[in-house]
Amino acid sequence: MFNQVIFNGNLVDNVKTNTNEKGNLTAFGKIGVYNGKNQDGSPRESMFFDIVIFGKDAEIIRDNTSKGSPIVVIGRLEEDKNVSQTDGKTYINRRIVCTSARPLLKPAAPQQAPVQQVYTQPQVQPQQTAYGVQQPQYNTQVQYDPFAQ
Repeated sequence: MFNQVIFNGNLVDNVKTNTNEKGNLTAFGKIGVYNGKNQDGSPRESMFFDIVIFGKDAEIIRDNTSKGSPIVVIGRLEEDKNVSQTDGKTYINRRIVCTSARPLLKPAAPQQAPVQQVYTQPQVQPQQTAYGVQQPQYNTQVQYDPFAQ
């Protein structure tokens, strides 16, 4: 059986980072995942998972996200069961150990493409030259090019 999950959600708080003695960066955080709606249209409870991110992905998440930022994580799901010393209840903590994590960036506002000059088909009668060759006269007009970068 293969344990791999892919979730997109929002960071519940800013991630916290640690650097170990070898200089490797690890980020820790919590992600809230919207869980859709029931058949009657009522919302299901969101799910929350601790996340652990390593290396370059940890650096990217640390530098490009903050509380509430949308991210996508891929990794394996782990579960810890702890029995409370005070009330004897068993608590389950779910954690995603990430193999990949990226911020979901909002698309930039559309920019107006530059205006380009284009040449159109001849609009006037061609003129006769001394050698009998016709030279077409081109009119220029400004045209918006939606595919210009």
